[in-house]
Amino acid sequence: MNYNFDTFIDRSNTQSLKWLRHKGSDVIPMWLADMDFACPPEVVEAVKKRAVHPIYGYTEASDELKRIFIKRVYENSGWKIDPEWIIWLPGVVVGLNVACRTILRPGRMAAIPSPIYPPFIEAPHNMNQGYLITELENIEGRLSLDLDSIDTLIDDDVDLFYFCNPHNPGGSMASLDEINSIVEICNTKNVVICSDEIHSEIILDKSKKHIHLAQTSDIAARNSITFLAPSKSFNIAGLECASAIIPNKEIRDNFEASMKGIVPPVNIFAYEATMAAYKYGDKWLHELLQYLKKNRDILVENVNTMPGLSLYPPEATYLAWIDCSELNADSPAKFFIESGVGVADGSEFGDKNFIRINFACPESLLLKALDRMKEALG
Repeated sequence: MNYNFDTFIDRSNTQSLKWLRHKGSDVIPMWLADMDFACPPEVVEAVKKRAVHPIYGYTEASDELKRIFIKRVYENSGWKIDPEWIIWLPGVVVGLNVACRTILRPGRMAAIPSPIYPPFIEAPHNMNQGYLITELENIEGRLSLDLDSIDTLIDDDVDLFYFCNPHNPGGSMASLDEINSIVEICNTKNVVICSDEIHSEIILDKSKKHIHLAQTSDIAARNSITFLAPSKSFNIAGLECASAIIPNKEIRDNFEASMKGIVPPVNIFAYEATMAAYKYGDKWLHELLQYLKKNRDILVENVNTMPGLSLYPPEATYLAWIDCSELNADSPAKFFIESGVGVADGSEFGDKNFIRINFACPESLLLKALDRMKEALG
C-alpha cells in the first residue's frame, strides 16, 4: 500500500467533535461518522496552497470543478448530469433541511423510513412540520425498504419522502427494483423524493454497484433531489461541501429560493479540497476501501462470536449496525460506553436494541475496542 492507514493520529487537541464527547476518559470514540485517517495528501497540499493567498473572500465553484464532478459521476455510474442541475451547499444535513423547507407546505408531512440517520428526523421538526415513520424490514440482519408499508402509509398529507442509499446506519444498498418501486409509489402519490447518497463511493461489497435514484428514469429525475459530497469518501466532513442535483427546474428554483438568507456559501478551502479529492484522490480511495473491507471483516467475524450480538456485513459505508436485542441490557449503548467503547446509541436512529460503530480507524484501535467488548460480555 502507498498510504498508511495503520498510524494512529492524535486528535485530542484539534477540537474534534468525535473525540471531545469522551474527553478525559479512556473511552474509544466510535460513534460519529468521520474517519480517524489522514485525508489524501493532495487535499492537504491544495488547502495549504490556497491558504498562502492572503485574501479569503466569498468564492464560487469553478467551471473546472463542475466538469470534474460531472465526469466523475458519469464514470462511476453512467448518470449524465447537466451543469444547471447542480447547487453547491455547505453539507448534506443543510440540504435535508432546505429540502424540507422547499417541498413541505404548512401542515404537510415527510415520510421517513426508520431506523435512519437522526438529521432526517430532525429536519421536519426544525421546520415545524410533521413526519410519519415507516419501519424498514430487517431480513436476517439486512435492512431493506418495506414497500407495502410505504405504499400504505404515504397518504394525501405527505409531500416528501426521505431516502438514504447506501443506508445509514444499516449499510445496505438499494436494488434497482427497490428504487423503481419507490419512484413509482411517490410519482403516483405526487411525493418528491429526497435522496441522500453521500456514502455512494464507499462500496465494500464489490458484487454491488451504486445506482443513483435520479438516473433510473425521467420520472425519477423530475421528482427528486439528490445529495452527493466528498466528505465521507475523503474524510473532509469538517470542510462542508456538498451538491444538490435537481433536474426539475421548478424544484431547483424553489430550493435556491429556500436557501436565501439562511444558508452560507461554501467556503474557499472546501472548494479547493473537493477539487483536489476528485482530481487526485482515487488511488487513496481505492486503498482506503481495501482497508475498510478488512476492518469490516474483522468486526463481523468478532461480533458474531459475541453472546447476545449479531451483525450483518455492511455492503457499503464504514458504519456497522449491531443487533443487541439478545443482550440482557436496558441500554446496550450505555453498557458498551461504560466498558470503554464509545458507540452510537441505536435509539437516536430509531431502535434502542442496536448500536452503531464506526470502524474507519486503525486496525489496532478496532481490535482494542473489540477486546473491550469481549471482556465486557464475559
